Amino acid sequence: MKNILYIIFLCLAASFVEAQTLPGESGTKPAIDYDYFPSRMHAFVWRNWTVVPKEKLAGILGTSPKNVEKVAFSMGLPKQGKIQPEWSTSRGYITVLRRNWHLLPYDQLLELLGVSREELAFRLIEDDFLFVKLGNVKPFCEPLRYQEPTPEMNRRAAIIASDIKDLGKGAFAKETPRFSFVKEFQKAKPIQATGTSSNQDGFDLRMIYSYFADFGDPLLDTELTSYPEGLLQRLSSEGVNGIWLHSVLRMLVPELGAFPGDAKAPQRIDGLKRLVERAAKYGIKIYLYVNEPRAMHHDFFESNPLRAGWGGVREGDLQAFCTSNPDVLRWLSSSLEQVFRQVQGLGGVFTITASENLTSCASHGGYGQCDKCRNHSFADLIVGVNMAISEGVTRGNPEAKVLVWDWGWMDNEAENIIHNLPKNCWLMSVSEWSMPIERGGVASTVGEYSISSVGPGPRALRHWAYAREAGLKTVAKVQVNVTWEIAAVPAIPALELVASHAGNLSEQHIDGVMLSWSLGGYPSENLNLFQSFRKGQKEEMLDQLALSMYGANAAPNVRKAWKLCSDAFREYPYHIQTVYNGPQQVGPANPFYLRPTGYPSTMVGIPYDAVDTWRAVYPVSIYISQLEKCSDGFFKGAALLKETQKKAKGEFAEKLETKRLRMEVVGIHLRSVAEQSRFTNARNRYLSAGSTESEKKTSIVEMRQAAQKELELIKSLLPLVKKDATIGYESSNHYFYLPVDLLEAHISIQAVLKWIDEL
Repeated sequence: MKNILYIIFLCLAASFVEAQTLPGESGTKPAIDYDYFPSRMHAFVWRNWTVVPKEKLAGILGTSPKNVEKVAFSMGLPKQGKIQPEWSTSRGYITVLRRNWHLLPYDQLLELLGVSREELAFRLIEDDFLFVKLGNVKPFCEPLRYQEPTPEMNRRAAIIASDIKDLGKGAFAKETPRFSFVKEFQKAKPIQATGTSSNQDGFDLRMIYSYFADFGDPLLDTELTSYPEGLLQRLSSEGVNGIWLHSVLRMLVPELGAFPGDAKAPQRIDGLKRLVERAAKYGIKIYLYVNEPRAMHHDFFESNPLRAGWGGVREGDLQAFCTSNPDVLRWLSSSLEQVFRQVQGLGGVFTITASENLTSCASHGGYGQCDKCRNHSFADLIVGVNMAISEGVTRGNPEAKVLVWDWGWMDNEAENIIHNLPKNCWLMSVSEWSMPIERGGVASTVGEYSISSVGPGPRALRHWAYAREAGLKTVAKVQVNVTWEIAAVPAIPALELVASHAGNLSEQHIDGVMLSWSLGGYPSENLNLFQSFRKGQKEEMLDQLALSMYGANAAPNVRKAWKLCSDAFREYPYHIQTVYNGPQQVGPANPFYLRPTGYPSTMVGIPYDAVDTWRAVYPVSIYISQLEKCSDGFFKGAALLKETQKKAKGEFAEKLETKRLRMEVVGIHLRSVAEQSRFTNARNRYLSAGSTESEKKTSIVEMRQAAQKELELIKSLLPLVKKDATIGYESSNHYFYLPVDLLEAHISIQAVLKWIDEL
């Protein structure tokens, strides 16, 4: 889910799609000069050496592959290996796009990605708010062309090669191929997948997102590679009985009169049928995310007199469908009925009616601007949309579930909305929302995406109470594996917190759980524990899980490690701004900058050096202190597991090694955020015009210490990332960073240390 401010920016940007131009295309803000490279050309070759074939790099630069190789070799890069095909697909292109955002203009980005302007425009807007994640701005870049390196460039390239040697043979040691985990989930094993649905004390609905699903248009993939047999089986074995996917209704139906539709709708329906059949083999139902009726460019409404009465409020060039018009609600309802009649066995939908994309006039609160809607209450408008959705789904399949999510609703209208929803609906609320917390003496309130804060909070409890009064079933939206607190590992090993949250929800008699947004769909012990939880048996369940996963010899120490991580994670400096904008996803791969970049950090995208945004409500010293407390617990847990491994054998030893590695990665990432914050804050103080000589000297010491510690973290993290291909991956962002990015950060810090030495 996204901050409303970001949504408004996104809606403004969406107008570019209709005009077949690209968001921010006329931007003039200068791109970052990565001055630790000899030139922008050198940065381009370095960043793309492991993701784009040298022939394509040469074509973009207008030179020969041999010249590109010379540039690469001058910086110490090895011979280019085989480039994985995933980097040019919808599973990896975001990583390629993000690393070139400040290096290439749009025309060269199109060539690099091998897509049309129309396709890139669509992806930037519709692929889970990608343009927002890139900062709502396209930095201005001159076209990049090859230039023969000067002697000075060659001298600086040689320094880079020398600096990388400091990391030893591990710098370019063989690594586990990125995306290799996908193959792990391709085929189901010849075992029965039963899940935990037989547990009468558990949750009736246990729904999650696929670990590596395409967010955009996965149903046109004839192989349905976002949902392979092995993944479905593994998720089922961990208790999952529902998987949700993003959908846009007009893409699933043909045009109906003047209402929108898509020529490829039959192919998507066929794909959905095959997915429903595949998932059913493992006791899993498929659910659609319904955020409708999706707004259109205002030209859509102006181009046909039949549509004139359908248009509602505008945001930029986007215009809502006015749901005070009965024709709009009939189209919405009949379209969903059509989908559910065609795809027998489809599990249901969950609705978002007051956030995300612009839909109805009430969806972003602007219904007072609509002549037809201003005489209705917010509650009536939200109820009307959900009622139309429910009626259509139910006519198509009376057994299908309709989950109504209260995300974005006006709190003072929630009771009225809930009491007027159709009685077959389930009310879903973010469990931890509005929980008061205190970290490091700083009081705050939880929004969402928190494992460190154990719900449920007052908002969810209040709304679920309304639902029970109205005779509705209840659903808790949670994050069980990872959150934006840190999503660079498949699951955060804070099992005590996971167990506590599951226990609290069991006590509330919650009927179902939505276990993740787009992040957090990895089959894990976190999921197993959460969904098989039995009331009042927290310690027994944790003991049983540790025993079954790691054996009798290791189980006691595993329990201690889980507790160390859980206790530490309770110290996480949570704030929704920190969660969205901090550098915790890229960790030590975030470069150090000699001078302020002038760029604000982006939502789970590019953190830059925006320390005052990262820390949100926390004074910088407390922010750093809390991160250190947090990382210490994960380091201690990892050290305990390392000792435990010495006595373990076979499968148990392998599992301990994987758990220890990922535990250490979390510790390194969080400690890195502390060191980045310490360095950047000291740099800003040093550069401040009001800094005294004594403060400058203190700042120099702090910068040097932080930079040296960050080098140690990079050296520790590099072999872990090379060994485990899941590290740094998340489905809606692809890889946050690659091993070569850790080397780049190392180069940037070496440049910083040379600068400090000259002060």
